[in-house]
Amino acid sequence: MTIDLAYGEVSAIDYPSCRIRVHLDDRDGLQTYWLNVPQHNTQGTKRRPLMPELREQVAVLLDADGVGGVYLGGIYSTAEPPPIVDEDTDYVRFSDGTVSTYDRAAGVMTLDCVGALIVKCGRNITVESGGPVVVKSPSATLNILQVTLNGDLQVNGNVNATGVIMDVGGNSNHHHH
Repeated sequence: MTIDLAYGEVSAIDYPSCRIRVHLDDRDGLQTYWLNVPQHNTQGTKRRPLMPELREQVAVLLDADGVGGVYLGGIYSTAEPPPIVDEDTDYVRFSDGTVSTYDRAAGVMTLDCVGALIVKCGRNITVESGGPVVVKSPSATLNILQVTLNGDLQVNGNVNATGVIMDVGGNSNHHHH
């Protein structure tokens, strides 16, 4: 059985079957048959298929006919170089501009989301930090039935409240001397 390594450009994508077709310029513009795209986790744990994008430069293994085979992966080139070449940085840039980065050497993870970020959890969420936690926003709303604060509270600005404010001694905001 003869197999051949070839390079081309993704010309069609079939997401439901995880297959692609590749246009092969160096073979007189030949287009492959549908090629399988190998995936991780196809049994118990399943993930959204990781598929190449249209017009992405790819490497494929082809059969003797030169049109059937399997997708190996996308390839970078001088025209499309890697976005990051630091071996300690894991980097994902989505087509909408959202970027996820983990710098292993610095121990810093960054998520720069151009849209909304929603975190949902069916149980507890714990946030622990070895240093200060800073939240920057034009405003914040907490819809929480009860808040317990263990430690001192410093407010730099005005406090507006509705309802009764009581201290542990039973003194309220309506108590006058």
